[in-house]
Amino acid sequence: MARVNSASKSTLLNAISTGRVPVRPKTKTPLLTAELPDLDFWVGKPIGFDRPWFKRHLSDLQSEVRPVSSWVRGAVEEEILDEFTVGLAAQRSGTGEHSVNEILGFNAFPYPKPISLIKGLLAQATKPSDVVLDFFAGSGTTGQAILELNAEDGGERRFILCSSTEANDKEPSKNLCRDVCAARIRRVIQGYGTKDGHSVAGGGEFAYLQLDKLDAADVALDATAEHAATLLTLRHAATVAVAHQSGPIHLIAKSADWLMALCSVVNGQVLDQLCGLPNEYQVARLIVYAPRPKALAELLAERGVEAQVHTLRQALIQGQGGR
Repeated sequence: MARVNSASKSTLLNAISTGRVPVRPKTKTPLLTAELPDLDFWVGKPIGFDRPWFKRHLSDLQSEVRPVSSWVRGAVEEEILDEFTVGLAAQRSGTGEHSVNEILGFNAFPYPKPISLIKGLLAQATKPSDVVLDFFAGSGTTGQAILELNAEDGGERRFILCSSTEANDKEPSKNLCRDVCAARIRRVIQGYGTKDGHSVAGGGEFAYLQLDKLDAADVALDATAEHAATLLTLRHAATVAVAHQSGPIHLIAKSADWLMALCSVVNGQVLDQLCGLPNEYQVARLIVYAPRPKALAELLAERGVEAQVHTLRQALIQGQGGR
């Protein structure tokens, strides 16, 4: 709002009558009216300079601890910007809570971040092909914001959400990562209620992974075949994933000339299954991870099947690295 010269009372009254005085942001009612008993106080003072703010006494506030941001405006407030300013709008935090409850169908998470705020930040701070890492994922608002933003602008942003389970002595089985964050993302992808689903960038997939920390010296004793299968799947995510598991054999990935499998045990059943793979899995090279690699390689060779057989420990120690 431009600065108004109120050098005389007639000038001030003219500004009031023409609407050139500050107004309340939400109700748009003028702060100065001709009926004010102390109107003479404003004669000779500048009015309407920069953006007006409504001042209230502490006794009039509903809450003494509620923060007010001059950077992020409310979703219902009018945006007053110039060509050099980028504005952010966000709904109140309660709307974020309602969003999570609507998606999951129960009171899932207190005070989640408003989806509109995170989408606004991501729209300004990311490129369409960026990877966004949120180390305090909470209820998964960042993941949902990226999925919705990609759907709006055709981007291919990907995300990694990290958080703790927040289990405690009273709730040892509590797992917000699994039951709130991951569940929310899956429902947003699949669609919920009357909302359409959102595809993952680049035709990819969403996976929930739990981190188990093991010392290198304890890997052989404490790590499991499931740990090895997860790491191998992550390492070969760029190849064709194979969603096939039959008993102790887990087929990991497949390319034009090789097939990778993991065996949790080595016995006659495993040997028969590896030698009798369906035609769709018949390739030039078979790569197998197993607990007894030398014995399995010899048994396969006796049946005319050549394979590169590695230990489960090798898959675990390599982790997601390429070497």
